[in-house]
Amino acid sequence: MGDVAAFIEEMNSAAVDWQLIVYGNAMHGFTHENASEYKIPGVAYHAQADARSSAAMESFFTELFGRQR
Repeated sequence: MGDVAAFIEEMNSAAVDWQLIVYGNAMHGFTHENASEYKIPGVAYHAQADARSSAAMESFFTELFGRQR
């Protein structure tokens, strides 16, 4: 959490438009449906975080580039 606080302070000091999204209970590799096959500690698929992150990414791209037709 110290790194997160430092990041927040740095972004606020730079006066930039930023956001930080944290997906609770999601581990590294949470968008990889076959992550459990690798049996790597701290890596696991998390369907809800996968769906939420996809929606957030789509929203971000729409904000940047507008709705594609």
